[in-house]
Amino acid sequence: MSDFSIFVDLYAACRVFRCSERTLLRYRQQGKLLEGIHWGRNPSGKVLYNKALLEHLVICSGNINCHDHQMFIQKYLSDRPENQPQKRGRKQATNLATVVG
Repeated sequence: MSDFSIFVDLYAACRVFRCSERTLLRYRQQGKLLEGIHWGRNPSGKVLYNKALLEHLVICSGNINCHDHQMFIQKYLSDRPENQPQKRGRKQATNLATVVG
């Protein structure tokens, strides 16, 4: 299975799609690339693209509704840390004051 944790910048995403920066922006605006799935923003606001999902989308001829691509998206979402089961036991301290004090 692909490594879902590799995110690339605009220029690398253009190489994956073999398109211009403007075309990639248009794909985002038209909903051909889904925010939170195919792309997102880092804390500084820079747009990053999920390389594995983009490569798979190319295999599916750019059709985000392709059954195989939808299954790939489901696998990606299930692998995300926030969708993992919580560990049992004591809750970890969230700040230093709690740990020290």
